[in-house]
Amino acid sequence: MPCEEMEPQRIAFLHELYKRSEGDPRRGIPYEELVDALEFGERVTKRIQRELQQEGLVELTAVPQMTNVGRTVIDPPHRRSHRQTIGMTPHGVRLIEDLLHRAHTELGQAATAQSSWPSP
Repeated sequence: MPCEEMEPQRIAFLHELYKRSEGDPRRGIPYEELVDALEFGERVTKRIQRELQQEGLVELTAVPQMTNVGRTVIDPPHRRSHRQTIGMTPHGVRLIEDLLHRAHTELGQAATAQSSWPSP
């Protein structure tokens, strides 16, 4: 999907995820943290996440429980944690960086155009 056609909520989702992951596609953040930060409500956030995941821009991962020595805990299936992290794919990072670059360039061009207007 071209950048120009993305709805504002999807751009906000990607931007917030980009900021929190510091642009690192290997760094996931807790999904609940993103839901709380965006304040779209869980249903809307989940819809956006699914759409972006289908497009290959974000991915969800499960967070295994860890013991105090750093080994994964093997729990019976009914006791598994449902905690998930969400991260950007390299494609998602490139897309949001492109959007940020365009926005920065457009702001710079607008400021230059205003400063070149003749004074009254």
